[in-house]
Amino acid sequence: MNAVDTVDNPDVVIYGATLAGIMAALRLRMRGYRSVILEPTGHVGGIVAGGLVKSDCPNVIEALAGLTLTRFFEGIGRAYGLDGAAYRFEPKVAEQVSHDLIAEAQATVRLNERLHGASDVDVVGGRIQAVRGIRARFFIDASYEGDLMAAAGVPYAYGREGHDKYGEPLAGFQPVQAYRRRSFRPGNLYPVKPVPPQRAGEADEKTQAYNFRGVLSTGPDRLPFPKPEGYDPRLYAYLGQLLEQRGVKGLSDIVTHTALLPNGKYQTNQALFIGFDLPGASWDYPDGSWARRDEVIAEHVRWHQGMLHWLANDPSLPESFRADTQTFGLPADEFTDSPHGAGFPHALYIREARRLLGAHVLTQHDLLKPGNTKATPVCCWKYGMDSHIVQYYAEGDDTIVGEGTLSGTESNPPVDLYQIPAEVLFPAHGGVENIAVPLCFSASHIGYTSPRMEPNYGMLGEAAGELAAQSLGTGRAVQDYDYPQLAAALREHGSVLTLPGLE
Repeated sequence: MNAVDTVDNPDVVIYGATLAGIMAALRLRMRGYRSVILEPTGHVGGIVAGGLVKSDCPNVIEALAGLTLTRFFEGIGRAYGLDGAAYRFEPKVAEQVSHDLIAEAQATVRLNERLHGASDVDVVGGRIQAVRGIRARFFIDASYEGDLMAAAGVPYAYGREGHDKYGEPLAGFQPVQAYRRRSFRPGNLYPVKPVPPQRAGEADEKTQAYNFRGVLSTGPDRLPFPKPEGYDPRLYAYLGQLLEQRGVKGLSDIVTHTALLPNGKYQTNQALFIGFDLPGASWDYPDGSWARRDEVIAEHVRWHQGMLHWLANDPSLPESFRADTQTFGLPADEFTDSPHGAGFPHALYIREARRLLGAHVLTQHDLLKPGNTKATPVCCWKYGMDSHIVQYYAEGDDTIVGEGTLSGTESNPPVDLYQIPAEVLFPAHGGVENIAVPLCFSASHIGYTSPRMEPNYGMLGEAAGELAAQSLGTGRAVQDYDYPQLAAALREHGSVLTLPGLE
């Protein structure tokens, strides 16, 4: 028997020490259950501890509730001496708060525990028995990749459904809604890809761009931007053209418009049409092996680090531009043990990977009236349909198309305030009976674009924890849960299940 079985005797195994996984563990502890968390990386906290430190809060702030608000975001506020929540913070603070919450949950964490497939998961008679030799009665997949559910044989999707799958107007390849920028020459340099062959609305296996959510420092101890292995300044030809078109004078014009953080630090994101995102490089990640994923991560590291080095040093840029950029550097007190170098984020931002095909599939129709209300809500949410560019391709002699955005502009299509039902968190009847999936939850690509934010993942993690607790207490399959009991349990610790404006 595995030593962890003997020492901890867990009721639940949680895969992923993300915000969703931590919130699930905390809810379970409050119900008297013990968890073991298997984390595929070397850090806890997921991307909020790995660089995403400007939180994407709901447009109706009252929707952010429960322990996600009072323990995590207000916990960050307390770390800064604030009376209330903080939504812009330093990664090291988010990681410390994550550690504190795991301690409060009395959960055991095992780092660097990647799942590689079905051989890592024992399933008998529709129930998972063990993961990597650790036996438990319930399992929660709170990872960004959905590797536990996939290894357990739970149905899932990735990429983009076609328009006909769920009747979603914005589904599939969207050339009409693409974002176009002109005055680029030539039109076929990296990372531009060939013109896609499919028709508008057709499905593909492509996913929106990933990036590193970098943190920059202006402090005197800042670290210079390193030159990555394989650095090639030619990769940034389009960025140079775009900077000239827009009259950008230095890195200050880019990052200070994105997010100012505490203690003289700044958050980076995509920023420009050609920026820190790397469309096309993410497609193999969702359903790929860890060997392939590591290659994808390395390509993003080279792109991001190379871009910062290019902005600070390339002779094609004005001296004043380079001088401005050199007033920034990597933070000496963040990511000190990152596998990608000190000061550089240890976590790639996985905006979307696998998606459960569950008891209910959240689609575009669920984000808009009249389909926005549900009989079994576990939380409320409102955030525009946010899909980053999926691919660049050339159109004509001087136009680059950024396809995958859903409005044809830099704005997101709006949604109505909506409820998320419990049925997105587990397989349909007849599927695996003792798993909940709060991060790779059941949704179409379009349905996922709005609720795919960390605060919402946290609240769905809370719901997964309460579903697990109820299943453990009754012995019933998760599909046979009692909604009034679930709703009462969620509300006990502050969850908000309905709000004015839903009707």
